[in-house]
Amino acid sequence: MALMIMRHLKEKGLKMTEIKRAFSMVWDHFSLVTPNKVQCSLCSQRLSFNKNTSAMLRHLRSRHPSEAWYSNSTSGAHANISSSTSGAHSSFSSSIISSAGVHSSFSGTAGLNSMFTNSTAAGHHIQVRTTRQEDLDDALVNMLVKDTHPFSVVEEEGFAAFIQKLDPSYNLPNKQALKKMVESRCDIINHNIMSQIEISNFVSLTSDMWTSIDKDSYISVTGHLIAENAQLSTFLLGISKLPENHKAIHIEEAKNQLVASWGLHSRVAAFVTETGGNMVGTVQKLGILQLPSFAHVLNLVIRRSIDATSELQEIRSQARAIVAFFKLNQNAEMRLAEVQGQLGRTGQKLIQEVDSRWNSSFSMLECLFDQRESVAAALSTLDTDIIPLGSADYEVIHQCLGVLGPFNQATAELSSEKRVSASKVIPLIRMLKITLEKKHSAATHPAAMQLSSSLQRELQASCNVVETEPVLALSALLDPRFKMLAFGNLGYAQEAVKLLTSECASLIRSNPDNIDTLPPPAAGSATSSPSSPQTAPWVMDTAPLSAEASPSKSQDGGLWEIFDSKVGETQSVQSSTADAAVEVQRYLSDPYLNRAENPMHYWEKHSKVYPHLFQLARKYLSVPASSVPCERIFTKAGDVFNKKRSCLSMKAVEQIMLLNNGLV
Repeated sequence: MALMIMRHLKEKGLKMTEIKRAFSMVWDHFSLVTPNKVQCSLCSQRLSFNKNTSAMLRHLRSRHPSEAWYSNSTSGAHANISSSTSGAHSSFSSSIISSAGVHSSFSGTAGLNSMFTNSTAAGHHIQVRTTRQEDLDDALVNMLVKDTHPFSVVEEEGFAAFIQKLDPSYNLPNKQALKKMVESRCDIINHNIMSQIEISNFVSLTSDMWTSIDKDSYISVTGHLIAENAQLSTFLLGISKLPENHKAIHIEEAKNQLVASWGLHSRVAAFVTETGGNMVGTVQKLGILQLPSFAHVLNLVIRRSIDATSELQEIRSQARAIVAFFKLNQNAEMRLAEVQGQLGRTGQKLIQEVDSRWNSSFSMLECLFDQRESVAAALSTLDTDIIPLGSADYEVIHQCLGVLGPFNQATAELSSEKRVSASKVIPLIRMLKITLEKKHSAATHPAAMQLSSSLQRELQASCNVVETEPVLALSALLDPRFKMLAFGNLGYAQEAVKLLTSECASLIRSNPDNIDTLPPPAAGSATSSPSSPQTAPWVMDTAPLSAEASPSKSQDGGLWEIFDSKVGETQSVQSSTADAAVEVQRYLSDPYLNRAENPMHYWEKHSKVYPHLFQLARKYLSVPASSVPCERIFTKAGDVFNKKRSCLSMKAVEQIMLLNNGLV
């Protein structure tokens, strides 16, 4: 339509510049170089031209915002066009109607001027179109990010035709423009993350490695912090590709680069990784406290115990074969669905285990036990060598599932990234030990008894010192649901209270505006009394002090300056320690929070009541109990790399993962 009108007016003697200006002030800064390309006169960049000016508007708005391209100085052009077309009303109208099927109300100069006026008056219509364009651009980026599409999706003919059908006025950006939109969104996310990090004194990290279907290795680092509003945030810090045949030094360099790029070395409360030697050693070399992923610790405990229970192992292998048969045989799967329908168990599919995750074995056995009647009936009607499980086998499964059930729940709770989790490690390990004793006593089948005994041994060997780990102890103590009740050993609980008081006192001293620090005593004044002896923090080999008044600093040449300074420091430490002890004891005396409630809601309400403990809670409760948040990112990244490897660069995948896992 636009080109037809422009061609008609040109035939009537108008200059092309007048026609273009009347159509849109954008043409003041663009020229048509080919039927499908325009060139910016300000920077010479060429853009695709698709019969509208949306791309040019977007270019001017982002690249040349200072230009008054939205000016309303179009009256001259309007007048020119009006006078030049006065003698050709009917021919113009008929040519437009006959060739384009335009409604008859759009005729002559009035219709043309009306269209021009609506397009440019006070820039209003341009602003509406721009807002609509931006909204659709944002929606396009969201689709790309959520569904992990390659940037080239906008160049696919079918997709472009679909968008054109949905909204002909929308100018679909090309691949390069889409990349810039994603980069701009990433810049915003990164800025928000950095702002949160700068406000928070501490951040906790998790890291994990992953190998793609093409055997390429990657490592990622995620950050976790608690903001000033007591909300837990998780975000992706970066993904790095490791060289082929990588060694520990390459892992260390990748982690160091990701941590250093955000300036985090002095801010990390703890770095949580799997227990592999390379992952642990590389963090320790960075001088950062490393904690094991306790979800993976439990995974190893349970996997070893299952492997040590021979009868359960045999049943598990048989169960895996049954599930594989139904998964790989379409006729068998259809027959199972028919039987399930007859028994009123429709919509329940069997689950196959994943070797690396014990809870997938739990889910497989649990589902098979629930569907035992349907599976047995389906197998009896199928031509197969698969041997069904018998009633004795299902009794073993039933009792072993009862033993493993608490571990399945504990794994799920320790893998959460929406709630604080490190504070649960100590009480959960304690509850698992107590529950195992009860399960072992209640078990009647030898396989279940063997499994529970093995779990007790493995759990004791792997988690016997969790109550002495400072980060875990402090996080449990600072969780108002647990406090001292988290500990099974009273001595360890008391040591944790001392450590918390010490850290609180140190925080008070580092914020002198929040405490009343005693001034250094005047020369010659008493610094202690016989009734309250104190242990000297240092020793001087000097003669006894005279009872006479000591000279001032100016008189003694600074002889007593060191001594007076030490007295002031000692009294400051004593004062801050006393203040910290009061704050800690008041907090510990508060009623316990219900276990189902969110501890950060408590700290949000009590941040002013216990200001120093709130800061420590932000530090220690931000620590995750596992590296599962990092694994979840790689689950998404794996889909991108495996299915769309040829379409996305490493940088593009990192950007998409960042937007998918931005500050949440």
